[in-house]
Amino acid sequence: MTSLTHRGQGPAFPYAGQPMHILAGQDGLPPGFAAMELTVPPHFAGPIPHAHDEFDEAIYVLSGRLLVHGGDDGESGGGSGGGSGSGEPAEAVPGSLFVAPRSHRHGFSNPSAESALVLGIWAPPEPALAFMREIGAALSPDVPPDPVRMREIYARHASRLLP
Repeated sequence: MTSLTHRGQGPAFPYAGQPMHILAGQDGLPPGFAAMELTVPPHFAGPIPHAHDEFDEAIYVLSGRLLVHGGDDGESGGGSGGGSGSGEPAEAVPGSLFVAPRSHRHGFSNPSAESALVLGIWAPPEPALAFMREIGAALSPDVPPDPVRMREIYARHASRLLP
């Protein structure tokens, strides 16, 4: 079955006060991945650096800018963007793809005064969607995340905080 979902359409749930639209992966269709559109609010502190053990994650920046944080294992970044695999933050501008394979430390924030529009891709979809729904509701656009609450949510979804 093929599908077409336009920008701003598809089922949505809150992520840091913004609607996160599911473009693919809802109800296991398709079974291999989930894709979601998200506006990252200005000055968003982002999630605490973390790793997921049951799904891979990729963030493609459509507009605006993000500060992305990779692990210090030298494998979480790559390419010529610099920084994302060295533990140092790197700027992701429109056209940038940030990839965090399972079990690799990562995080992001939006320190700028402008929103950022991103396309997120997760595989497989089911554990990622369950995690994103719960963590999205717990994150605030203007208050740093509470580590105790975050740790509890991450643990329920085979993920862990790695500040």
